[in-house]
Amino acid sequence: MDERNSVIIVDDDERLLEIFKTALSFKGYQCKTASSAESALELIKKTSFDIMLTDIRMPGTEGFELTRKAKKIRPDMAVIIMTAYAEEFSYDNAIKAGASDFIKKPFTLNELMVRIQYVKMQGEIRVMAITDALTGLFNRQGFFSIVEKLLQLCKRQKQGIFMLYTDVDSLKKINDTVGDKEGDMALIDIANIFRQNYRESDIIARIGGDEFVVIPVGTTEDSAKIATSRLQKSIEIHNAESNRNYKLSLSFGIAYYDYKNPCSIDELLVQGDKLMNEQKRRKQKS
Repeated sequence: MDERNSVIIVDDDERLLEIFKTALSFKGYQCKTASSAESALELIKKTSFDIMLTDIRMPGTEGFELTRKAKKIRPDMAVIIMTAYAEEFSYDNAIKAGASDFIKKPFTLNELMVRIQYVKMQGEIRVMAITDALTGLFNRQGFFSIVEKLLQLCKRQKQGIFMLYTDVDSLKKINDTVGDKEGDMALIDIANIFRQNYRESDIIARIGGDEFVVIPVGTTEDSAKIATSRLQKSIEIHNAESNRNYKLSLSFGIAYYDYKNPCSIDELLVQGDKLMNEQKRRKQKS
């Protein structure tokens, strides 16, 4: 299913479900329906939907609670809440539950499409705000936003993780000798090498001009070392196959988040930066 145009519709009225599904399908959306919150959550666990359209009043779990649970499973999924009880509706409660917008029943197809386009635009703006324009990786803001929640989870689950902190050696020299455009290409090449070596679920970010971080890079020291060795090998292969007028090189440090002695994101970055600079100094002396 194309998640960029996929909708799950949740309502206990089977007749309305069929009407919504037919209308949205006609507009080019991939649609799934659920007549209860419980069946909706099962579908959401299996499929990444772009938007959830849900009624508030349903037997069992109601729309607000469904929204909270669904957003825990799919944080990036937009939610539009439907209600025939506008006078009882609390917009603040909807936002707190994680909804992006609401629509009052009855509504026209045109009104629904406007709401859907609105929440999709919101999502695109949000992605732009946390994405590095050059490399397509998370930027510093995106990194902090995601990792803050990750460290809280690690603390609750009593799990430590490793973070790779790295920068590109001699980027200034590349810019000065072959131009800023080639310097940008070096950063893009590094970003692509990271994508090839780490999982889609890993957090990869460009947090500064030539500074990158990856979390998690492993949950044990051995797995972290294996990951960095694989990364170094990929850089060597890239250099051997590339026709650019320079060789890529990285210096890196591996910082550790210890749930027994938790630290802030800034403290974790300082730890990684310190270890990375130690490696850089060793390379310069050799």
